[in-house]
Amino acid sequence: SVDVSVTQDVNTNLTQITSNHQSGGSMQLKCGSFQNLYAATPCVLDPRSSDIVVEMQKNHPDLTDPSDLCQILDFYFAGTLAPVVILSRNKELISDLTIVVSRLEGVKVIRNIDPSSYKIMRSLYDPSDTPNLRDDILQLQRDGGGQSQSLVTIELTCHTNDSQMIIREIIEDTPSMTAFSSERSALYKDGLLFCVYVEGDITPEIASRASLVI
Repeated sequence: SVDVSVTQDVNTNLTQITSNHQSGGSMQLKCGSFQNLYAATPCVLDPRSSDIVVEMQKNHPDLTDPSDLCQILDFYFAGTLAPVVILSRNKELISDLTIVVSRLEGVKVIRNIDPSSYKIMRSLYDPSDTPNLRDDILQLQRDGGGQSQSLVTIELTCHTNDSQMIIREIIEDTPSMTAFSSERSALYKDGLLFCVYVEGDITPEIASRASLVI
């Protein structure tokens, strides 16, 4: 165990963690948009994350929470969030984020999926060759050398509350099983980034699954 002291400054909304060990140091943390704690002075672990944010700020200078976005992208590339789900009511922002991430070496992409017109996953009664997003992702993962080694970015467009309900299972925590899937055919979501445009209000069903709203 680690012996630490925790103090909070209500004026600055900063939390200070100090090690009580003789050689210990301290760290200041701030609350993110989801009340997650982040380092007050961002520490970028993967240069791809900061490169993406810089590129995004060129077209979106009013981008909210760029440090939070950088941190979430760090988690994506490190594989510590599975999946990563970024929501926005700005369609252009989501489209640009998808494009910028997909330009990186080794990242595969699925663009502009509308759940109201394209199946997210097959039902038990659908023919085995029915096109659907779940199988599309699995195929890209196989092409990339396996689920644990693949980075896939998926752009989703939700124009209605029904569309948000349809995607809630595909964006939830790993793994994703269907009624007829085995452990071998389960969709493991390591390396998946869902960039989701939402028209109108964001429903609790997908807000609860979001890593970040921008």
